[in-house]
Amino acid sequence: MPEDERTWATTEEVKAAANVRATSTVFDWVKRGVLPEPEIIYRGRHGKTARWALHAPAQAEWVARKIAAGFTLEDVRKMLERGEFRL
Repeated sequence: MPEDERTWATTEEVKAAANVRATSTVFDWVKRGVLPEPEIIYRGRHGKTARWALHAPAQAEWVARKIAAGFTLEDVRKMLERGEFRL
């Protein structure tokens, strides 16, 4: 499927947007409530993959900017609850 027809983002895209290397970082952010939960696709012997909402890379970039500005993940979660993240 061509990229412009996809209805989901990859973990690599989310990591790149947040400028992080570790996959565990973005999944920790999910657990902390600052990124949306991805859909996990099980591919048998090929392992599993995550499909993220299309806005997840933009949200990851926003989260990373807030952290770089000195906010905690709890602060960021509260900002999200108040609707401060906008596409």
